[in-house]
Amino acid sequence: MPLESIAAGPWSLLPALLAIALAWYTRDALIGLFVGIAGGAVVYGAFRPGVVGVPDGLVGQPAGTVLGGLLGPTVIPELIATSALFADPWYVKNVLLALFAIGGLMGLMIRAGAIRGVLEALASRVDSPADAEKASFLAGVIIHIDDYFNCLVVGSMMRPLTDEYDVSRAKLAYYVDSAGSPAARLAFYSTWGVALVGFIGAGITAAAQQNVLPSGMSNYVTQSGDGLQAATDAVWPLFFNSIGFAFYSWTALIVAALVAWQVIPNIFGMGVEEERARNGGGVVGPDDDPLVSDEMANYEMYEGATPDWRNFAIPVAVIVGVGLMAMFWRASPVVNAPGMSTVFAALGYELIVPAGGPWSFNIGGIRLGLAALTGLVVGFLLFRARGDIPSNADATDAMVNGFKGIFLAAAILTLAITIQNTVTTLGISDFVTDWFRGVPVGLIPVLVFLTTGFVSFSDGSSWATYGIMFPIAIPVAFSTGANLPLVLGAVLSGGIFGDHCSPISDTTVLSSSTSGADHMVHVRTQIPYALVCAAVAGTLFLVLGFVVPGEFSLIPY
Repeated sequence: MPLESIAAGPWSLLPALLAIALAWYTRDALIGLFVGIAGGAVVYGAFRPGVVGVPDGLVGQPAGTVLGGLLGPTVIPELIATSALFADPWYVKNVLLALFAIGGLMGLMIRAGAIRGVLEALASRVDSPADAEKASFLAGVIIHIDDYFNCLVVGSMMRPLTDEYDVSRAKLAYYVDSAGSPAARLAFYSTWGVALVGFIGAGITAAAQQNVLPSGMSNYVTQSGDGLQAATDAVWPLFFNSIGFAFYSWTALIVAALVAWQVIPNIFGMGVEEERARNGGGVVGPDDDPLVSDEMANYEMYEGATPDWRNFAIPVAVIVGVGLMAMFWRASPVVNAPGMSTVFAALGYELIVPAGGPWSFNIGGIRLGLAALTGLVVGFLLFRARGDIPSNADATDAMVNGFKGIFLAAAILTLAITIQNTVTTLGISDFVTDWFRGVPVGLIPVLVFLTTGFVSFSDGSSWATYGIMFPIAIPVAFSTGANLPLVLGAVLSGGIFGDHCSPISDTTVLSSSTSGADHMVHVRTQIPYALVCAAVAGTLFLVLGFVVPGEFSLIPY
């Protein structure tokens, strides 16, 4: 059972602050994350001494509060076990399973010469470090069906190429992190499209429950046996409006492209990393601790294997194909409209297209775990059939090496998601809500952007942040008269900004891991670029907050 949520006020920030400060100081994310979780447990015990075993006679007294804090760490197992990574089947299927399945597949690909084949194929088109950087950026943009999938595949695929041309691992991690995630948030057909519609719907429902939903939007919610629920079909136009105002995502993509094309120079720590790499000092620093195991880094291709890029492309294509099919193979039409027309019918299937009226979408959820596991099986069978891996035992060893290579990232990811559960349990949502009281309407968008960025930086997850902030920001927009699409774009932008800056971010951890970079070096070198993008986005939210009328929208809703 999850722990009962409490209202710890500013104390709800303590776990994140401890984790981030210690991660910076020790350059070890695991230490910072665990201490942050322990700090949150101490706070919980102090606020709920009875839950951690303090006698009833001491509850409510100073001695009981102190004893509760001392006994608080006893709830750490509950915080870990009830975090989304273990308590939510979606995370188990689509994060844990996918993480290890793709790790095992990468071990097979190295052994079968697939990675070497990609390197040789790209080498014929790439003849300089600048070309390697452009290829890394484009790969991050192209493979954007899911940000986890992007991190897991692009880093592993491009690392041999960037190593060959002395591009630092920190630079590769930047492209993986700053291209894939923003692109995924802007694509309605990605895993984030469906998720964001759900988050926005939760905000609309919260507004209806607070009686601030405009009467003209009453069709956005429906009454059911479980209470009010968002009408998903009606929410899609709001999502498309948020894309237009997602200034941080657009800016991050543009800046990353300009960096890749050498228009924007390497700045601060990135300049140091790149100068050392170009001068032969190594793609990682001598004191760095790359998030990839020695077994994975030193694992060798089977001497009888034939390097072939198709050994990489076929399993990846299977993963993408299965993922897309899970999203778009539906019993009911994927695209709906008031008027629909049947083009043709065969074998019980019909091709139905919109014939008039506003469109809405019925897109299924991502099944990344199923897709990754299918890719692993296909890779195993393909490499054995072609003789690129000599035996089943050798293939098993290759997969185990892949699992080892991803284990540290999995450990950090586990603790990072536990931090999210900890700050949520301590009531960070209620604490943040109070920040918007009495704020001038023109400042609402930029304040929402900065607040969302701070929450995302603190909990390390734009996913968790959206779950907190959309139900806060949407009622605030309605009650103050702020422009709703602009506020939605501010939430969308702030979530990615904080994610890019946080050392406890799940996607930042994965970017470091698959790129083979030192995690804290990646964080430090990416932050200056993230701040540049945030400054541009923040300025736009500030100016447009005063200029754009409250009723303006890019698409009618």
